[in-house]
Amino acid sequence: MRRNIFSKALREFVIASWAFFHTQGFWKYVFIAFSLYLVGIMALIRADVYYIDDWNRAVIGYKEWDNFSRYISWFLATFMHMDTVLADIAPLTQLVAIGFLSFASVILVWSIREVIWKKEDSVWEESEVPHKKRLTVLGIIASLPIGLSPYFLEELSFRYDSPYMALSVLFSVIPFVFIHHVRAYIPVGILSSLGMCMTYQASSGIEVILVLFFAFLMLNQTNAGLKKTIIFVAVSLTNYLIALGIFKLFIMHPMSHAQASTSMLPKEELISGFMRNLDMYLDYLWHDFGWSGIKICFLLLVAFFLLSALVQSKINKILALGIAIIALVLGICLSYGTYLVLSQPLTRPRAFIGIGVFTAALAIYVVSAWRGWAYKREDQKRTNSEKLATRNGAQRVFFVLSAIVVGFFSWSLVVFANSYGNALSKQNEYQTFRVTILLNDLANIVPKQASSDKYLFRIKGWVTSSPVLENSSKSNRIMKRLVSITDGKWWVRTVMKHYGWGDVPDEQLEVIPESEDWDKLKTDARCNPETAGKRLKLIDNRYHRIETYPACTIIEFKGHERYVHKENDESTQDEDTESDVDSQDSVASQKS
Repeated sequence: MRRNIFSKALREFVIASWAFFHTQGFWKYVFIAFSLYLVGIMALIRADVYYIDDWNRAVIGYKEWDNFSRYISWFLATFMHMDTVLADIAPLTQLVAIGFLSFASVILVWSIREVIWKKEDSVWEESEVPHKKRLTVLGIIASLPIGLSPYFLEELSFRYDSPYMALSVLFSVIPFVFIHHVRAYIPVGILSSLGMCMTYQASSGIEVILVLFFAFLMLNQTNAGLKKTIIFVAVSLTNYLIALGIFKLFIMHPMSHAQASTSMLPKEELISGFMRNLDMYLDYLWHDFGWSGIKICFLLLVAFFLLSALVQSKINKILALGIAIIALVLGICLSYGTYLVLSQPLTRPRAFIGIGVFTAALAIYVVSAWRGWAYKREDQKRTNSEKLATRNGAQRVFFVLSAIVVGFFSWSLVVFANSYGNALSKQNEYQTFRVTILLNDLANIVPKQASSDKYLFRIKGWVTSSPVLENSSKSNRIMKRLVSITDGKWWVRTVMKHYGWGDVPDEQLEVIPESEDWDKLKTDARCNPETAGKRLKLIDNRYHRIETYPACTIIEFKGHERYVHKENDESTQDEDTESDVDSQDSVASQKS
């Protein structure tokens, strides 16, 4: 009996995989997706910047992903770098990352069109015919938010982590290739969810929102019916919970950072904490972007999605609109994934992967929902699509308009990605300039007899935004959250080592500018001006203030930000403050 079940599952796996890889023009569209992603991150690659953790990995060569239970990342890194000590091989890692993203794009386009492009009189479980046209250039363009979402650009900025972060996205979309083959769908779904958990858990919301999205398609636009839709959701949810249960009970290594934790909300705070996390997440999504092309095109995309769902529906129109709105709201809210139920969820842009994938699903649907006339006429006979090829003029006009909106939206992401790469490069130049001045001053005033394993450095703040970054963040404030190269705490351990300062003690004060309490400096008598002994030297210029004592140097960076996270807080920036409230993520980034 077990052997029979296994053989059937294997047979369905082979059938679905064969159909997918033999889709008309498959490798051509993979190449197109890869090329478009490459155009998007060209400026990022050219920037050639060490991003946050990259400083440590470049100097030390460690992995440490096992601390975050990312065992697949830890294992694959050895093969990626052909060594257990990681050397800097960028941009090879980023090219591998967009390779994974290219496959994810093709899978999502193929899967969505697989559901909605069936013959209207066919049964829902009909086996795939590989020569049907499931992939188009427009569909690939619509899928670009998967990897060029401003939030996922942070993943692509990491020279060491990016391949495994992208692999987590690929793991999350793989199950939907087998959406019509339940025997294969179940084991593939469980294994893929486990793969996601062991590469990058920020992708935890992707599978959830895609299940909801496919359930919407099945209920609204196919003859699958309510029963099959409910079964699909129940099976998918069971797969997901089984995978999370296995991960939590047998694989996950509990950990906690000042920035984020793996501990869940206590039962008594589950609802209130969930709503608090959701409110925080939605607040970021809305205020990260001003009224630039990204936000405007996204809102237009939402409007076209609702109209497409309404017109194309096979059920009651009012009910269809209600279901579409529910799918939209749940998709946006749940794209934060399991972070919604954590006591201290990560709020860095890299934690918001899900919203990019959900947006891609909306865009693919919008340009695919108006079936039929997009077929080439020479394909009509062999695909039996004559019925679908006779759409009226109004539908064709709508298709063209939706294609324009989706095209401009993807173009706005490409533009933003290149703007981000250039801003990152200029910020790196500005930071190097500030570091050069600082190290020159330190070299002249730090006591030469100071022992490197005992001498301490205390730092307040970090390098503020360059003029280029200030300008780039005017319309899209997320730019400030993204351009985070390093921060004061990690500077002590990494940047100084990187510039040949030597061994710097790891024991340093861990503070972030928006919550820094100068009284914390008094916790060590060596750095308390009242007990540290005679102040040896003082440097106070427009860039920093440095005080040296026999066993400690206190560094205070100067400068203040001009733009913050929320529009209604911009008026406060005229005050002569030394640090920006919104710079908490830009300055206080820790390990990913």
